Amino acid sequence: MSFWKSMIGLVFLSTIVVLPIYSEDRSSDVPEWLGEFKKLDEKELANKKEGWYATGLPLFGNDAVNGSGLGLLANIFYNGTKNDSSFKYTPYEHMFNVGVYRTNRGTENNYLAWDAPYFLDTAYRLRSYVGHDASYYNQYFGVGTESLQPLYFRDRNADGSRIVRNATYSDFENANSYAKNRGPGRELTSTQHYHDYQFETTYGQFNADKTIFQVFRVWGGVEFSKNVVRQYDGNSVAAKEPLTGITVPAIEDSSKLTEDSNSGKIIGVHGGNLNYVRSGIAFDTRDYEPDPDRGWLIEYNVNKAERTIGSDFNYLRHFGQIKNFYQPFPKLFEEFVIAQRVALTKIEGEVPFFEYRYLFSIDGPMGALGGQNTLRGYRQERFVGPVIGFYNIELRYRVGSFSLWDQFFQLSIVPFYDVGRVWDKIKQVSTMDYKHSRGLGLRLIWDQATVILMDYAYSREDQLFYLDIGHTF
Repeated sequence: MSFWKSMIGLVFLSTIVVLPIYSEDRSSDVPEWLGEFKKLDEKELANKKEGWYATGLPLFGNDAVNGSGLGLLANIFYNGTKNDSSFKYTPYEHMFNVGVYRTNRGTENNYLAWDAPYFLDTAYRLRSYVGHDASYYNQYFGVGTESLQPLYFRDRNADGSRIVRNATYSDFENANSYAKNRGPGRELTSTQHYHDYQFETTYGQFNADKTIFQVFRVWGGVEFSKNVVRQYDGNSVAAKEPLTGITVPAIEDSSKLTEDSNSGKIIGVHGGNLNYVRSGIAFDTRDYEPDPDRGWLIEYNVNKAERTIGSDFNYLRHFGQIKNFYQPFPKLFEEFVIAQRVALTKIEGEVPFFEYRYLFSIDGPMGALGGQNTLRGYRQERFVGPVIGFYNIELRYRVGSFSLWDQFFQLSIVPFYDVGRVWDKIKQVSTMDYKHSRGLGLRLIWDQATVILMDYAYSREDQLFYLDIGHTF
C-alpha cells in the first residue's frame, strides 16, 4: 500500500506547487481547460503546420524470434488553423495512425487508431483502436519469479551433457535447435518450441477522458478482444541431429505452456474472449505530449475483465505510473531533457496467462516485461507475473534541426537505462534482483508530432534493435 500512498502524496504535492504557476494571464478566447503550460514556444509554433498533413516511414525489422519483416507506419494529422484559439496549445486536433507489418516467420500486426484531444473544442478527449495481431513465436518462460531464472542449456541439447548457465539468447536458441535422440528405433523429438506458443488476437478499444482544472484527467473506456492460443506440441518440425548437425525431421515435445497448464499453474491455454471496462485518473502537466520537455504524468487506473459483459475470464488489474520530464539547465542547455518513468502493476483473479503481459495506461497499451515498451535489452514478454515493476531513464539531447522538402525535422541522441522485475505477490516488492538493460537511441522528430524511434539495446541475454513511431514513454 505504500506505493499507492506515495502516488497520492505526489499528486497532492504537485497540485499545490503547479496550480499557482499555471494561473497566469491568458487570452480571453483560450478555453478554460487549457493550461498555459501547454502553450508551444515560439520556435515550435512557427513550425507548426496548418490543416491536414501526413508523416510516416517504411518499417524494417529483424530478430531471431519473429524473423525479417517489412511494413508501413503512417500518421495523418489535422491541426486546424492559426486562428483557432487552441492552435497554440494542442499538438493536433485529430490524428489517424495506421500500421501494417509482416515477417517471413508469420508475425503480423495491423491496426488503425484515432485520437482527438479536446474534441470539438471541448475538455473531452476521444481515442479508439482496432486491430489484428498474430505471432507464431510468442515467448513463455513461466509466471512470476520463476520467469526470472537466467537462461541455461545443455550442450547440443543432449541429456547428461554439460550445462551452460547465464546464457545469451542466441546460444540458448541454438542449443535447443538440436533434436533429442530417445534411443535406437525411436523417433527424434524436438524442444526448440518448448518456450514458444502461437497467439492471435482481434481487438477493439474506445476510451474517453475529460480535463478538469487544467491538470487532471478523468477517463474511462472499454475493450473487446477475441484471442486464440495454439501450441506446437506434436507438430512435425525440422531439427539438427546431435552428432552430425544435419537437419532431420522430428516431433515437437510438450511445451512449458502445456506442462504448466496440466499442473494447474496457469489457465487460458486455448485463448478466449476478453471484455474489459477500465477507468482512471491522471495528473498531467506535460507541456507537449508527443515530445515533452517538462512536466509530470502521475496516473492510477483499474482494468476489469467481466463475465457479465461476455468475457471468458474475471479479473482486476491495478496500474500506476509516474513520468517526469525535466530540463536541468533550461537557459544553458535548453535542448537537454531528462525523462524518467516508474511503474507498478498488480493483477488478481481468473487471469489467463497471456494477460500478465498486457498493460494499459492513459497513453495507450503496452507490453511487459521486456521489449521496446519496458525493458529494451530483453525479448518481448521475457518476464511476466502477477506483480510487475519497472523504471526507465532517458537523457534526450537535441543536437540539431533542419528542413527538407517543406518538412521540419529535429534530431536527438538518447542514451537510456531500463530496470525491472516481476513478483508473485505485492508484499514481495523490494529493491533486490532486478533485470537491467541499457542502450543508445536516436529520435527524429518530424513536424513536431511524429517521433521516429531507433534504439539499440543490450542486456546479459541479448542485443536488440527497434524502429518505430513514438517515444518509449
